[in-house]
Amino acid sequence: MEKKKIGLLGALLMGIGCIVGSGIFGTLPTVANEYGAGVVWALIGAAAVVVLRALASTYSSAALPASGSQFLWAAKLMHPIAGAFVSFSTLLMPTMVSLFGVLFGMYLQPLFPNTEINGTVAAVALLVVFAVVAWFGNKTTINTGNVMVVLLLIAIALYIFLGLPHIDTANVTFGQIVRPGVSISTLAAAVGVLTSSLSGASSVAQVADDVKNPGKTVPLALVLCPAIVAVIYILMAVVTIGVIPAAEVTSLSDVAAQFMSPALLTFFIVGGPICGIITSLIPVALACVALVETSAKNKVFPEVLAKQNKYGVAYWSLFIVMGIAIAICATGATFGVVMTIFSFCNTLAELPNTLSPMFAYKKYPKCCDNSSVHMNRKVAYVLSVLTFIVCAYLCVQMAATLSGGAVAGILAVFVVGYVYFFFRVKYLKGKGVDLIAEMKAPYQPWEDKEKSYN
Repeated sequence: MEKKKIGLLGALLMGIGCIVGSGIFGTLPTVANEYGAGVVWALIGAAAVVVLRALASTYSSAALPASGSQFLWAAKLMHPIAGAFVSFSTLLMPTMVSLFGVLFGMYLQPLFPNTEINGTVAAVALLVVFAVVAWFGNKTTINTGNVMVVLLLIAIALYIFLGLPHIDTANVTFGQIVRPGVSISTLAAAVGVLTSSLSGASSVAQVADDVKNPGKTVPLALVLCPAIVAVIYILMAVVTIGVIPAAEVTSLSDVAAQFMSPALLTFFIVGGPICGIITSLIPVALACVALVETSAKNKVFPEVLAKQNKYGVAYWSLFIVMGIAIAICATGATFGVVMTIFSFCNTLAELPNTLSPMFAYKKYPKCCDNSSVHMNRKVAYVLSVLTFIVCAYLCVQMAATLSGGAVAGILAVFVVGYVYFFFRVKYLKGKGVDLIAEMKAPYQPWEDKEKSYN
């Protein structure tokens, strides 16, 4: 059965739904509470970083699209060691999936004020339901989420237009927004967290094989989604810190309660946070599954993880990703800690791919010259190096905000991962398989595309 393809509108809704759900309803209240008026500059900085990173990524995604591209660009264009790095990073990405479960439990309680709802149970239940829906394939799962994106955008519009008239200058002034009194290094940590939230559109690139005309659709989604959402972020941030004092912000439902009727507040919570969390969960989880599946297809992980059901879903990869996420939720971990850890891991995992444009042109110059993104090679190189430097700096600043135990745990994943990888190489060599050579072997669709320009 031939898979149905996702069009530009579907890709945009997928990317916007991912970004909006995680950033506004989760990270925004946390950053606003800690940095006050500085949240606006943090959002501007985050938008600049994401667009910069997107511009570099569009060069590679337009010329060499593929599902699991984050792994393939690193392994095929750079070196198998870089590909293994992406594979191990993938095992940390379910942290974000679990985060949506935690948020779901947090926002569900205001809908039933007279009922004791266990947030942990609600979080686990959401992830279990998603895993069942995801079994039936990317197209079905994404269509389910896109219906919710419409409700999400209506809820956001209500928050902005009803909230703007209720801004109190006693809480924030234009001068405080322009000069928030936050140091650059402190602001960098906030930018790092928000950058991660604005990066949701990259999930579209990880399911490129399910997208119509991916060479054009994926690059457009990578640039347009964060640009559109950045404007929404800033407007919502101004409402958030203007309606109530920043130090009192815990969730956007608390802010909305100041200017919405009970009926509108219920709609906002359902159409906004609840739908937003689900629309974010879908593409992020699918991207995680696609990366685990790609690593398995390339033998970094056991090949059984790439085995698909009749809907084209790598069900063992789905089981592992959701199993890790559910396990994290079951611990009762708090939002703030999990979000910072994920943001650090996500930015760290992106480092190899920030350099992909240089390696893409070196190996596939004709694909790059004839892609839908007409970017001068030297400009792409400058963007690539600049993006790498900015992301590396943000990693350092975010790491400084984490506990020593959290940093040690993250590093342990990579240490254990590489020990496993080298044992895996040795094990497969004993069976007559050269894993390093296979990971270096060219990706045939790219080879065919390059030859087509002869």
